[in-house]
Amino acid sequence: MEKSKKTDLVAKIKRRFAESEAVFAVNQNKLTVAETESLRKQLRDVKSTYLVAKNTLTRIAVKDTSFECMLPHLSGQTALVFSTDVAGSAKVVSEFAKKVEDKITIVCGGYSGKLLSDVEVKTLASLPSMDELRAKIVAVIQTPAQRLATLSQAPASQLARVLKAYSEK
Repeated sequence: MEKSKKTDLVAKIKRRFAESEAVFAVNQNKLTVAETESLRKQLRDVKSTYLVAKNTLTRIAVKDTSFECMLPHLSGQTALVFSTDVAGSAKVVSEFAKKVEDKITIVCGGYSGKLLSDVEVKTLASLPSMDELRAKIVAVIQTPAQRLATLSQAPASQLARVLKAYSEK
């Protein structure tokens, strides 16, 4: 690879590190093209990206970022998952790893300058995604409004029954 292409790739990886809330490192072994594309599509759905790059270039790019703590774990056939939805992308990677067995394993993750072990990444996967949390918040907010609407309609329906009964007399 030409030096200018390497420089561009390092800049691209560095930009992805800067734009991400979390990054997960995975070892991929014998992952087919179709499986890789399937994982990429699933990650795009949760606003994450999957990048396979040489460890040497990744090590250069990760320096002076909040994910520098991952540096010692970048070895072997490593791929990176750059994420803005931490729980959602952890869930996708974790479920995919279970599905393809031994072809992809979670090595570590980085979040807020801290190194996450593979167990901690799997724990993150058990948390609800941002969309699920938003849906729960909307449901909590709507519940009192629905009860208020029901209560405000109850006296009107009772009044209508009383008026109907009175008019029949």
